[in-house]
Amino acid sequence: MRGLGPGAALVLALSAPPALAVDAGEYTFTVLKDGAPVGEHRFAFDRDGNRIEIEEETDIEVRFALIPVYEYEHDRREVWQNGRALAIDARTNDNGKRLDITVRPDGDGYVRTVNGRVDKFDESTEILTYWRRDLFEHHSFFSVAEDKTMRISFEYLGKEVLKVDGQRLPVDHYRMVGDEEREFWFDPAGHVAKVEFERRGSEIEYLRNEATPRPLR
Repeated sequence: MRGLGPGAALVLALSAPPALAVDAGEYTFTVLKDGAPVGEHRFAFDRDGNRIEIEEETDIEVRFALIPVYEYEHDRREVWQNGRALAIDARTNDNGKRLDITVRPDGDGYVRTVNGRVDKFDESTEILTYWRRDLFEHHSFFSVAEDKTMRISFEYLGKEVLKVDGQRLPVDHYRMVGDEEREFWFDPAGHVAKVEFERRGSEIEYLRNEATPRPLR
């Protein structure tokens, strides 16, 4: 179950729809393991012109015979201006393994600090944050939820319909392949409605609870 949450902390805007079409709001996702609820993910955004602030929180607890056997917590704050990250601060507790990760701009690239260790990336390596509409233009990424770099590409699988909050929602289905593999379903506004992937033989799903974003807390 290690790494169950980070890659699916999600709202990704795609090529045709506008990114985060409303200025502010939040979505929540129910996290399922083999069909059973094990946690929740929250994604909030607040945009002012070309500046956007993102907050994400994930809380997961897997139990066996009522005894906790796996816990995952992640919270992150991102500030972007004109498509560039000004600051990202993230904390992760992956079943006792703790990561404090910060990202700051450095020329045309970025500096990522992981528990005090400094990594430098040039403009060829992008930040893996799933809400950005230009994500599909890149193939080399570094994570802000895990101590990882990865090579990734994306495939379009077609149009489908999902039921979200009692409503039929048309979606586009995409697959991420490479060092990380996941499937995503995006609504017409470019917001993620569902995520699905496997971890150690279990099927993990993130299912959105709201058809449209609710007001910020």
